[in-house]
Amino acid sequence: MIKEDYLVRMIREIITLIASSLLERRRVRPSQWIEYDTLTSQLLGVSTPQLAALDADDIIDRFPDTDTDRMGKMELAAMTLLKVSDEMTDEHLIDKHRIRQNGIRLLRHVDDNDHTFSLQRVALLRMLADKP
Repeated sequence: MIKEDYLVRMIREIITLIASSLLERRRVRPSQWIEYDTLTSQLLGVSTPQLAALDADDIIDRFPDTDTDRMGKMELAAMTLLKVSDEMTDEHLIDKHRIRQNGIRLLRHVDDNDHTFSLQRVALLRMLADKP
């Protein structure tokens, strides 16, 4: 129980930090990104480059219904994809767009299926819908 509460808090904290940087259009410092990446890899069981190579459906399938942190992990994966896409240059426009679309699809899936409401998630989805 304590371990689960700790994991949920860690996931929520990382999601909040990434969402804030996306909403405020702030770049993440490399040292901060290394910390996020390490924690994300531990929590999701996959590195950021591996995550970026996956389709949204593959990410959803990675987390079974029996995983109590399923939605939090999917939201963390979505935020990570969105931040990776945001940090990419236009030299990799096709990959940037694909990763962004997977992040949006995953975040919408979480928003539609999670039993908790998140104002930050709604704001981010609204911002992403307005952005080309």
